[in-house]
Amino acid sequence: MGKKGLTILGISVGVIAVLAVGAYILFQTMVNNPKNNYLMAELDEVEGTFELFEERFESELDWYEHAEQNAIESTLGITAETNDPSFQEMGIDQMINNSNIDLTIGQDMANEVSTMGLNADIAGLSISDVNAYITGEKAGLTLPFIEEYMVVNEADAATFLNTLDPATFTGEEEIDYSMFFETSALTETQREYFIDEYSTFIRENLPDDAFESESEEITVGDNTVNADKLTMTLTEEQIHTFLKDLFNKMAEDEELANIIETQMMAANLGNPEAPSAENAATEFNNSLKEAAENIEDVGFPEGLTSVVWTDGDDNIIQRDFDTSITVDGSTGQIAVDGTTEISEDSTVFNYDMTFSDETMESVIGYTADLNETESGYEDVITLRADSEDLFVINSVKTEEEDSEVWNMDINFNEQMTGSPLTLFMESNSVYNEDQATGDMTLYADDGINVTRDTFVLNLTSDSQTVSEIEMPGEDNEKNIGQMSMEELDAYFNDEVGPAFEEWMNEKFGAPTGF
Repeated sequence: MGKKGLTILGISVGVIAVLAVGAYILFQTMVNNPKNNYLMAELDEVEGTFELFEERFESELDWYEHAEQNAIESTLGITAETNDPSFQEMGIDQMINNSNIDLTIGQDMANEVSTMGLNADIAGLSISDVNAYITGEKAGLTLPFIEEYMVVNEADAATFLNTLDPATFTGEEEIDYSMFFETSALTETQREYFIDEYSTFIRENLPDDAFESESEEITVGDNTVNADKLTMTLTEEQIHTFLKDLFNKMAEDEELANIIETQMMAANLGNPEAPSAENAATEFNNSLKEAAENIEDVGFPEGLTSVVWTDGDDNIIQRDFDTSITVDGSTGQIAVDGTTEISEDSTVFNYDMTFSDETMESVIGYTADLNETESGYEDVITLRADSEDLFVINSVKTEEEDSEVWNMDINFNEQMTGSPLTLFMESNSVYNEDQATGDMTLYADDGINVTRDTFVLNLTSDSQTVSEIEMPGEDNEKNIGQMSMEELDAYFNDEVGPAFEEWMNEKFGAPTGF
């Protein structure tokens, strides 16, 4: 054939191989068989749930994403109103009614800069010039009675805490100021990674013969539906194999480890006794490996059966899940059943989860009645336990001209709070490309002692996009992070203490000790 002919043949074989692999993947993903139909229905339901949430909070999520990528300066105002007789008897009602707190907050997540300023008027007593900041490298604080910023660099934070409290801190702690700028929410990229990575894993590791399908007529709400009944049945051995492979995969997943570190940093912020995020992630991975090794110690004597019914649009409209689990000789049952009624402008989820063993049975359920209106959304969400409503959330969100009005109330059962109680929130927000404003009113009502007249909390916010967050000059810093205990005592007793006493004398007309 010659060199040229062999080259062409090699290229052709390569193209055919690529097309064959692509066709196989496409076949495995799109072919109409019970396994793929079942898994695609489950995946579509997960994505559909995210879409319902994103539709209702589109403006808020867009602004949150904008604030993550740009420098934002915000002003938050806090006031309250009360006519509570008990406050009147204590003489603090006028102090509450005539007070306001203003916070000025600067945030640049991308460049790891955050600032905060406090100004308050408490019944005529003015407090201002309380300012703080934190960056990826240092944190500072100044007070109304001192000129300089007291600064602790990240490199000195552990030893500084050890100096203040050697019984709690060793000085060897890993303190990372950058964790203040880490978000615990999954990014779109991370979410897509998990969906792609683990949906592929599930598809490849669940046996084909575990699935079957048939047609069945069912009733959901007031509607009769010719549904596709998709059943997954796993034996105990298949469950053990699948979970073992899943736990091992998760333990080796570096992307998952990174996300766990971020979550742990957010959860343990301010807790000196908590393990470091890196150690927590390592412990989590080790626990997954241990679970994989010991998975057969957990029994699934009846295997697992999961049935979903889908409509003509492949929406899951009914579910029935059953399994039993044996641990240390004790067996319990888990069952999930419910329906999803879908119409053009409405989705109603109604589910119950039953947990039982030889001695007890407990049922936790929820109903989410989600409705789209001409101007927004009207939703009612109910959480119940053993047929008793624990709380009911009523949410109405509407678009009015250039603003969004969101009113919500949460009705608590007296078993949760001792007496019937309703919390109310009324808010009005405006979102533009580079700014957002809003006001919110919060109050409660128990029908007897607590009403809107008793106590109301008012919040206002005004956020603007700025080119950068202004920081105080480095020439006005007092680096207390490198001071010894003796130096700290001298600084606070000789400089800060007298300045505080003079400030208090000016404010209250009488000296006080520090």
